Amino acid sequence: MRLREALGSPQLRLTVLTGADDLDRPVSRVYVTDLPDPRRYLTGGEIVLTGLMWRRRAADSERFVTACAAAGVAAIGAGDAAYGSVPVDLVAACRRHRVPLFEVPVEVSFRDIIDEVTPTLWARRATGLANVVGRYRGLVAAMAGGARLADLLRPVAGDLGVRCWVLTPTGRIVAGTGPLAPETRAKLAGRFLGTGRLPAGIDLDGQWIWLVAVPGRPEHRLASWLLACTSEVPGSDVDRRRSPGPTGSPKTPPPPATTRPDPATRPRSVARPDPVALPDAAAELVSLVTLERAHADETGRVERRLADQFGLALASAAGPAELRAGLLSGGLAAQSTLLVVAVRLTGLGTPPELAVAVAEEIVRSAAAPAMVTGAALPDAVLGVLSVAPTRLAEIGDAIRAAVNGLAPGLGTGRLVVGISGPASDAGALPGAVEQARHALATALAASGATVVVSSGDLASHLLLLSGVPPEARRAFRERVLGPVLAYDEAHDSNLVATLDEFLSCAGSWSRTAARLHLHVNTLRYRIGRIEQLTGRNLARFPDRVDLYLALRLPH
Repeated sequence: MRLREALGSPQLRLTVLTGADDLDRPVSRVYVTDLPDPRRYLTGGEIVLTGLMWRRRAADSERFVTACAAAGVAAIGAGDAAYGSVPVDLVAACRRHRVPLFEVPVEVSFRDIIDEVTPTLWARRATGLANVVGRYRGLVAAMAGGARLADLLRPVAGDLGVRCWVLTPTGRIVAGTGPLAPETRAKLAGRFLGTGRLPAGIDLDGQWIWLVAVPGRPEHRLASWLLACTSEVPGSDVDRRRSPGPTGSPKTPPPPATTRPDPATRPRSVARPDPVALPDAAAELVSLVTLERAHADETGRVERRLADQFGLALASAAGPAELRAGLLSGGLAAQSTLLVVAVRLTGLGTPPELAVAVAEEIVRSAAAPAMVTGAALPDAVLGVLSVAPTRLAEIGDAIRAAVNGLAPGLGTGRLVVGISGPASDAGALPGAVEQARHALATALAASGATVVVSSGDLASHLLLLSGVPPEARRAFRERVLGPVLAYDEAHDSNLVATLDEFLSCAGSWSRTAARLHLHVNTLRYRIGRIEQLTGRNLARFPDRVDLYLALRLPH
């Protein structure tokens, strides 16, 4: 029930004093009080009726209205009996706090208002509950008959009068009422993973959206689905439907309550809703998405059993024939190009099932047939994808985007991924597994919450050397560059910077001098000093390589 409808009864003769442009607020109940601060007895959405017995001076109005506004009431109704009219200080306080205020004539009792509004509220609630129960039973029957979320979400959301999308933590769409731009999906997934408390209301590019988690197995945000539901009118519930009339057509809205001119009234934005109070429509949609998630989890359990059998065959060095059979059982073509992805999730103190769920999400982001198993490697989850050779670069980019997208949900954890080169068939699969393991080891040695390394990246000397233990890297750097670093610190000189520039210019004296704004003789003096300190000859290529690596080694 809306405030406009509650105040529109002709026999009540209620007059709106301020807030006439804010009468679409939902009403939860009617509450009568003369307490100066009734906040503890309010839950939001009330029409608060008061006889003003709490008012002794003008400042009391500010206290009363502040309490009502903080509780999120729909409106305040003030009786005329105590003062003959509503005090101007109460009108001013309601205007400041944007709380609608109406005047109750002395000949109208508060009981009249309660008797008029309460039956309508209870009738609406009963009808709404019956509709929800009936709709839920219909959804269960439809899903038992084979209907899926993609078939049901649009008509159900249309009946509720909302738009919504179901996304995975990487922003992949499970179902939705319409298209959603990739950048918007990425933003929603990032806010979902990074928001501390759910459900939550967020302002995304000027649109108010509710975020609700739909947990699966295991119960972790990284393995949950996200329901994103729009609320087109901030400050009201999402469900904007009107109750159908006798013929099934929408009822005509009631006439507006009598209003007095308010010189301070002007267009203004409505306050945002409480981000914890989940709208009824979104809560009802969660039931539908939960049914689909339960079905998806059950299907995933069967697929994982088949994938783990294949993983055990990989771990036991099975022959090509057995590997081909395992690929076929998982729906992958044995003669297709295969790609192996090794995933390791650490630092979250969660069960191994979470790493498998995260790996499945990463692999699915590539939009290619795949199997994911935690039984092939002792310290990582393995994904095997069947890909078209022309899509190799695209799939690598998709995996990197998915891994980086999960970063807000990692907290203190780490997510590292190694990607193999393409394998021509099942017989080449063990070699691809070794490539993925080597890439994963390199990724583990690098820094950062999320790291992805492919076998192609290992052509870089820096990624190769990042696999060297940190102690060995530090010892090499200290042995080669230590004297130069110590000299710079003692003499406030720039020998290290000079060496870096000289090597970047491939040993060109003139280019280095020009870029450092030095005379060539000054440059020759500095390089000579470096050679003395390091015992290296920069005219020799092996010595240049040692110094170059020492400058750029991860440390």
